[in-house]
Amino acid sequence: MADTSLMPLAGINNVAEDAAMQRGGDAARLYVRDAVNVDITPAGKAVIRQGERRVSDVPYRDVWQSPLHRDTFGTLAGQWVRINPTSWTHDVLAALGEGASHAVLNGLVCVAGPAGLFTYDGARAQRLTLDTPPAPLLTAAAGSLEPGTYGAALAWLRGAQESGTSELASIEVGPAGALDVTAPLWLDPTVTALRLYLTRRNGGELLRAGDWPAGTASIHLPLLPELGAPAQFRHLSPMPTGAFLAYWRGRLLTARGNVLRWSEAMAYHLHDERHAFVQMPQRITFVQPVDGGVWVGQVDHVAFLRGAAPGEWAMERKASRAPVLGSAVLVPPDVLGGDLTAGGNEAAVWLAENGYVAGTASGALVELHAGVLKGIAARSGTSVVFGRRLVTAVV
Repeated sequence: MADTSLMPLAGINNVAEDAAMQRGGDAARLYVRDAVNVDITPAGKAVIRQGERRVSDVPYRDVWQSPLHRDTFGTLAGQWVRINPTSWTHDVLAALGEGASHAVLNGLVCVAGPAGLFTYDGARAQRLTLDTPPAPLLTAAAGSLEPGTYGAALAWLRGAQESGTSELASIEVGPAGALDVTAPLWLDPTVTALRLYLTRRNGGELLRAGDWPAGTASIHLPLLPELGAPAQFRHLSPMPTGAFLAYWRGRLLTARGNVLRWSEAMAYHLHDERHAFVQMPQRITFVQPVDGGVWVGQVDHVAFLRGAAPGEWAMERKASRAPVLGSAVLVPPDVLGGDLTAGGNEAAVWLAENGYVAGTASGALVELHAGVLKGIAARSGTSVVFGRRLVTAVV
């Protein structure tokens, strides 16, 4: 009986027949059905995988490390926490709820959870969005306004951040009249000011009339003030949260169910409920942007939204096997190499029933283990790049 050399190893293959497990020739290789607790090197050697040990008894969930700041975050009993990976202690940042998705947003750490969207600047966490105020109460008073119909609307301010504009309120002012604007109750402690918009006499565009400190209860206008820029955030709402969060080309993306939503460009806290969404055919299982578009996981396939802006997206269905929920990760060029990251672009990689699948920045789909692996199944997974090796933990 001829001897069979075990080295070098080509990796795992649970698809091919036994006779096809060995390759001869100048580059002789041997596939194995499974490899437990070992890593196979590029040279074909089996190296014992480093062991694992429990580092903490605290049941942290949704653990994520910022690629920009190197800080570690997670959730614990519904709280968003920053974790010290040396001592495995933590600082509570905000009440978030169970389940979190993280992203780096304009130099800040952003998280999406059941309680909403939050950011962390290294010192404190606060809600990303601002509620849209209700319409102001308008009453006529004595003054020197020209008689006619006037309209008014409000917006909250947090520093330079402006909320969506309230509904328009209008009132008829008679001769020798003035306008009193009663602001709604101020409930958000992070609000620093309110901004008033007015129309000119007998209608027209809402124009900026001025800013007043937070807590101002009433504004008396005996004359029409000098009006400035028009209201830019009319008919916009606070950006909704989702099960998945990503940043792409100056916009924030969130997904829940089968709906993918996006924020206004460079105004991440605002969302157009009428137009800024796309409804996918199936439940979304991951969202991973790349340079040429956005890869979106579906229940039994994946889709690529091709285009440089959401208004230009063209949906392409890709014939991929079912992806594992949440297993997508952005992989740098030095890990994949070759044509997958041509031009130095990062690629999206996720785990599917037949192994890892790469989605390139140009929208090409490459099944890295097609014909080699099969039968991978999991309810969800989390992927990381560690030491130029892609690792996915599944449950």
